[in-house]
Amino acid sequence: MTHAIIIMLICCGGVLCAAPITSEQLQFFESKVRPLLADKCYKCHSNKAEKLKGGLYLDHGATIISGGDSGPSVVAGDPDKSLLIEAVRYTDPDTQMPPKKKLSDENIKVLEDWVVMGAPWPNEPLPFSEKKLGPKVFDLNKRKSEHWCWQPVTKSEPPQVAYKDWSTNPIDLHVLSALEKKGLKPSLSADKNSLIRRVYFDLIGLPPSSDEVLGFLNDKSDDAYEKLVDRLLSSSHFGERWARHWMDLVRYAESCGHEFDYPIPHATEYRDYLIRAFNDDVRYDQFAIEHIAGDLLADPRKNQKDNYNESVIGTGFWHLHEATHAPTDVRGNEVERVDNQIDVFSKTFLGLTVSCARCHDHMFDAISTKDYYALAGYLQSSRRQEAFLDPGDAIGSKISQIKKLKSELESIPLESFTKNVSPDKTALYLMASKEAISGLQMSEVLKKYKVAETTLNRWVEAVKDPKIKDPEHPLFVWSQFIDANQNLTPGLFDKKMETVKRKLADQQKQHLESTKDSIKFADFSGSSYKESGWLVQGEAFGDAPTKPGEWVQSDGKAAIPGRANGGRLGGKLQGVLRSPTFTISHNQIHHRLGARKGGLRIRVIIDGYYMEPYNGLLFGGTRLNDPNTDGHNNWMTQGRDLKMYKGHKAHIEYVDHGDGYFDVDEIWFSDRGAPKPRASAIAYKIASNNKIHSVQDLAIAYGWLWKRSINEGSSKIDEDGKRFLAWGVACGIDEKNDGDELSRLRKEVSKLCGEVPAPRKVQALCDGTGENEFVLLRGNHRRLGDEVPRRFLAALGGEKEKAPLVGSGRLSLAKQVTDVNNPLTARVFVNRLWHHLFGRGIVPSTDDFGVLGKKPSNPDLLDHLASSFMGGNWSIKGAIRRMVLTQTYRQSSSTNPESSKVDPENILLHRANLKRIQGESIRDSILMVSGRMDNKIFCDGGSVPVHVTDFMTGRGRPRGGPLDGKGKRSLYVSVKRNFLSPMMLAFDTPVPFSSMGKRTVSNVPAQALIMMNDPFVHEQSSIWAKSFTDTKLNTTQIVEQMYMKAFSRVPSGKELGAALEFLGEEKVDEGKLTDFAHVIFNTKEFIFLR
Repeated sequence: MTHAIIIMLICCGGVLCAAPITSEQLQFFESKVRPLLADKCYKCHSNKAEKLKGGLYLDHGATIISGGDSGPSVVAGDPDKSLLIEAVRYTDPDTQMPPKKKLSDENIKVLEDWVVMGAPWPNEPLPFSEKKLGPKVFDLNKRKSEHWCWQPVTKSEPPQVAYKDWSTNPIDLHVLSALEKKGLKPSLSADKNSLIRRVYFDLIGLPPSSDEVLGFLNDKSDDAYEKLVDRLLSSSHFGERWARHWMDLVRYAESCGHEFDYPIPHATEYRDYLIRAFNDDVRYDQFAIEHIAGDLLADPRKNQKDNYNESVIGTGFWHLHEATHAPTDVRGNEVERVDNQIDVFSKTFLGLTVSCARCHDHMFDAISTKDYYALAGYLQSSRRQEAFLDPGDAIGSKISQIKKLKSELESIPLESFTKNVSPDKTALYLMASKEAISGLQMSEVLKKYKVAETTLNRWVEAVKDPKIKDPEHPLFVWSQFIDANQNLTPGLFDKKMETVKRKLADQQKQHLESTKDSIKFADFSGSSYKESGWLVQGEAFGDAPTKPGEWVQSDGKAAIPGRANGGRLGGKLQGVLRSPTFTISHNQIHHRLGARKGGLRIRVIIDGYYMEPYNGLLFGGTRLNDPNTDGHNNWMTQGRDLKMYKGHKAHIEYVDHGDGYFDVDEIWFSDRGAPKPRASAIAYKIASNNKIHSVQDLAIAYGWLWKRSINEGSSKIDEDGKRFLAWGVACGIDEKNDGDELSRLRKEVSKLCGEVPAPRKVQALCDGTGENEFVLLRGNHRRLGDEVPRRFLAALGGEKEKAPLVGSGRLSLAKQVTDVNNPLTARVFVNRLWHHLFGRGIVPSTDDFGVLGKKPSNPDLLDHLASSFMGGNWSIKGAIRRMVLTQTYRQSSSTNPESSKVDPENILLHRANLKRIQGESIRDSILMVSGRMDNKIFCDGGSVPVHVTDFMTGRGRPRGGPLDGKGKRSLYVSVKRNFLSPMMLAFDTPVPFSSMGKRTVSNVPAQALIMMNDPFVHEQSSIWAKSFTDTKLNTTQIVEQMYMKAFSRVPSGKELGAALEFLGEEKVDEGKLTDFAHVIFNTKEFIFLR
């Protein structure tokens, strides 16, 4: 488009087609404007710039008007809409120009005056060829066709090889073929001691026990190694090992980092989900879908033991990011959060750096800026939730029983009222209740009106309710005549009715005046939450607002219809009700509701920011904690802080995480106080009926309205009518006494409600209102470009799919990511497996398959692995098994000078790579060898607090845990972003910021210092030495046992001799043995795999 604008502005001679510049304008331009631009701007924005910035030329009028990557830089005549003026004013910190120092006020005034003039420029030729104008052309098809990663996964027959005796395994044949092309041969097989240690660490991250080593050495069967591999794949420790690998990809942490390092709730539930998923060999396509959209699955995967929803837990990874508690630019904070989420998602599942397309089309890959913002739309349309799990169906089974009983309970009065309603009968009860309230003896009332006593008592109590004296109540008119003589003359009656009518009119006038310039956001008058865009989680609120005849267990009375009531099944049930997304347009939000406190919160979530509990200064007014009205319908107002966020997107959450409940009536947005209640339409209709001239007429008129409401059905009457119908149903007009049956049912319901357990909570994602994102020009949320429909990457067919109409559409995205025709997902994952098992990925840049990443060293092998993976039901264990059973994996790591000369980096795998075990496995090995390891899977309490040294200081500093982490594997030690374990950091455990599929493997002095000086290593050395205190073993046997535990082998004669010389051959001194254990921990062999 920019290119077209330039063509329009330029005539054949290359001059600007504009109104002729006046002599005064020319003098101003040449004396003021051009020198200023040349002095302050041309270095980066002219034909002479060494490197053009932002695609913007400021040395010709045509290019100034056409602009650069952010669009036209000048709007002639309007400085306030001109990006150039915004930049020099320093309005936006992201686009301040010149970047090093702001122009003087005088210079800014020069540019403003020039724009006001219309930005005149003399007619002159362009200083460069037209080909250089406009943004760079983004040719997606060309980029896609020229790079290997976008091409389909191909299946091919294993290559022919000369060395046929080595292996018939297709993987080996691909490796061997590449070796033979370079004139190389594979190494000999590793010895069994080295092999068992290697495969143990690779598959479960722990060393083998001495018995396991000896068992393998003594097993002479042909399938001894295969049986060993199968045992390890079925070990519960397999999931622990591979979960830790995955945690690197999703930047797993249990705190938010930044200044105070606030906790991430329920983070360990996600970690444990990973362990279970890897142990259960969940199909990888299912695993990926659960991560992207596990909350949206109609048939989620259930936990094998406790039958709760596993799938939803996978979505927790989206919100394991860093978070700040006090963003002054909350929308900017959201943009950064989404950028991190897209970065992690795209690297983890696709091996692509999609975030590089945030500010401009990707410089190298077939990824456009629109691709980036299409993905951002999915996240804009999603929200963080604390999902509820129901282990053992303990909640669900109770709810089923409660609903069944409650249905019976509610059907009795509704069926009775429907069957018996008539104008005469209802009039009788109205008149009878009036006389009973007026003082007539109950026996006289019953005798006079011939009505059922139990039913009349309900009418009397209902008519006594002060609420009916409110003009918004349908029975308001009747309430005004309760104390009136029922024998009023028609004239006096009509006069009183006129007064009642004026009260109603005045009330309605006050309501209209109080709601002027206000917006009614919600009133729950629909038949379901969904139809009005509200989203419900949990069981408390049900799936629809209350209906006439419904019973509210928490209050022990009939529901007022048209309410979002969270107490209908008792106070113990928990839930969250979320509003549609809206734009904050007023200073106040008014909630009309009833509430009984107990774990309640009202939250206004602005731009997806959910850290508001930690910032009372900026977000205090967006949260009401445990509101309480004792069940009465009152107004609650949120006004503080909201005016700061006008124009921002938000949604409301009614959170019930305890024994309290909400009964939400309506919500208004305004710049003034809460609205006055409206007058009841039914009451006004009754008051306006000129055929009513007596109390008896009034009672019968009400009776006809009840009859009509039953005939029409609750689905066809308005909110006022439903309230009126519910009032009648609650009172009843039955002649028989159903009290005993109702009482029995209520007691049963109450008992069951009291037995409902609290749900288990996990961090997860849920759908919100479907929203598309706009392209943010240069990544700046203050500059909106085109709106982009939600879709997958165009290069992977995203534009061919229909944009979602409702909700986020993440499930469709998940299915496209895992489609077998997507060439990336399977390739990326099998390459990760290969990297972990062989020490180097076939594509070394495991998180970047793009142009800037490394090319595959063996493309045919990569495709063979990917196609076998998909063809093998996406089985992770199956893929690993195929890899570790190869002769390639079983090679020795011994070097061969000739082979090393041809293949110095061992890219072709002519031998096994020497691998240093990861920091977690080093620590776990120390615990395992010392005998301190608690190798029970999972961790009571979620995680063990990280041990905090005196040097680990700062805000948010945790209390810290024991030095040995209670003997638990490193996986279970808490990951606090601001207080990471020094030992883990020294051994290259990544800082959890973004995806890290390939850890750094450094060799730095800090590692040796940790192993020599860390109190943990000293403590475990002592524990290991003490384990031999009461043994009857001689020194030789002790040394042999220690070597077998630490290295999976016995010591050589030389090693044994040196050990005996140090320890002595008599009774071993515990201090010396502690030093000897410490030495073993400090050997290279202890932390490397041969």
